[in-house]
Amino acid sequence: MPMEGTMRKSFQLPGWLCLPAIGAGVVLALTAHGASATPYTYTTLHAFCRVANCADGQHPMAGLLIDAAGDLYGTTRDGGKYGYGLVFKLIPNADKTKYTEHILKSFCAQAGCPEGSHPAAELIMDADGNLYGTALGGGKYGNGVAFKMRPVANGWSYAAIHSFCHDTNCTDGRFPDTGFTYAGQISGVPWDGSSPLFATTNSGGAYNQGSVYELSPNGSGWTYQVIHSFSSGLFAGPVILTSSGNLFGVTREGGKYGDGTLYRLAAGTWSEATLHNFCAETNCTDGYYPYGRLAVDAAGNLFGTASQGGSGQLAAGVAFEYTPGSGYSVIYNFCSRQDCGDGSNPAAGMIMDAGGNLLGTTTVGGKREDGGTAFMLSHGSGWTEQVLHSFCGNNGTCKGGTGLGSPLVLDQSGNLFGTIMNDGAYGDGGSVFELSP
Repeated sequence: MPMEGTMRKSFQLPGWLCLPAIGAGVVLALTAHGASATPYTYTTLHAFCRVANCADGQHPMAGLLIDAAGDLYGTTRDGGKYGYGLVFKLIPNADKTKYTEHILKSFCAQAGCPEGSHPAAELIMDADGNLYGTALGGGKYGNGVAFKMRPVANGWSYAAIHSFCHDTNCTDGRFPDTGFTYAGQISGVPWDGSSPLFATTNSGGAYNQGSVYELSPNGSGWTYQVIHSFSSGLFAGPVILTSSGNLFGVTREGGKYGDGTLYRLAAGTWSEATLHNFCAETNCTDGYYPYGRLAVDAAGNLFGTASQGGSGQLAAGVAFEYTPGSGYSVIYNFCSRQDCGDGSNPAAGMIMDAGGNLLGTTTVGGKREDGGTAFMLSHGSGWTEQVLHSFCGNNGTCKGGTGLGSPLVLDQSGNLFGTIMNDGAYGDGGSVFELSP
């Protein structure tokens, strides 16, 4: 369990090279759910490390992409033919009772990994079915790549479209650990293939504290530019592009109190405005260490999670709302129930369905061996939480996985899909799961 609210501990950076490995994706809600949700049925769709040396993938760190046919796409940070991660596709049978994995790309086929290595962020798809993503390492300069994959007759073609850290000080950023956002993404449409893509890097930039960049096709290639270098915030999460053209995001650390920020980059000028400095309240009852992509409703209100702080029994994180007219407020304190049965330490942000409900995960807590939860926040006279599923912990007496840290995705039937970084039927390779109402 997390430490008491007034007791602060250093945040441990998970993942490869101690970089934040928690990814998050934007999923648009396509169906509404009622406020009287009951526990969902959990199904493991695929467990990784089924073959020698985990050639089928290991440690999925990011959320999934779901296409119109119901196929699921994702990445694993490790494993694959060469041990440096892969891109996979899960194709369901006709009645969606079984999913078959297809490996689309294994990273680092060449010495030095010039194509990139260790993908740890969600993918996006354009209107032609091409995939785009980022990888934390490798590339021409060894500090990560942005890539494109195109379906061809005998599989998928792959190209690194930008290698990070092109100069001595990496002013263009390094270690891209988040996926792309684009105009229209929050409404669920594929990328149009021509408008700019936006994402963040974990390090580099003018102040070596990370950057927000823009990547645009220019006909013969790609144009890359840094539109913001962080000077106060540290460890930026994914950004979201709203219909106003503004970018919004959080940084997990830094800011006035050192515990993270909620910020806006204004359309066109990309000037930064800090909307909230976390841990502004005594004992951090407003939360601290936010991460994950934000959700936004039709009125432009923002919703997200902070993995620590709040007013629950163990100050184990909050869900928050930022309203342009009213500012920042906590809408739910995790670990508000006995033994943290409602979950604790949310670390992947939330998605919003068409009914305005917020859906997310917690990394620990719940009623099954402290393995975390999938939850729904519903808004009536106030916000109320319902646990949709409690995941298993590490003691091996139940199956279901541990190591939650990626966002959920939602299909048109209201089924939820996600990944588990560790555990699974074949060891600690991780898995892909479905939660069905």
